[in-house]
Amino acid sequence: MNLLSKTALPLLLAASVGASAADTQLAGCAAKRENIRSELRQAQEQGLSDKVAGLTRALDEVNAHCSDNALVERHNKKVLKAQAKVNQTERSLRLAQEANKQPKRIAKLEGKLEKARAELAALQAQQP
Repeated sequence: MNLLSKTALPLLLAASVGASAADTQLAGCAAKRENIRSELRQAQEQGLSDKVAGLTRALDEVNAHCSDNALVERHNKKVLKAQAKVNQTERSLRLAQEANKQPKRIAKLEGKLEKARAELAALQAQQP
């Protein structure tokens, strides 16, 4: 087998595995496993033994302890926390406006509210 065949075959296999994983749109623990496996392959190809060891441990942990239900629950808690932050910031802004606070303070709260809403929207768009 010539040098080109030895290097091309693994690259083609890696590309086809990556493409098929992307096509299936994995979610939850399966997505975490595939992401770690992908990073692990890259680390192995680059000869990064410390990173390979760490990723191997991470993969073992995901295999042993990851639960799709726990991921969904954790995600839902993050969404609720982000919603509470939006609600609190809206309340603070409303109180500042009612009390005729300085425009600088109101602008700061409006910026904070915009950021909180963006974080909430990003979380809501994610799949656990």
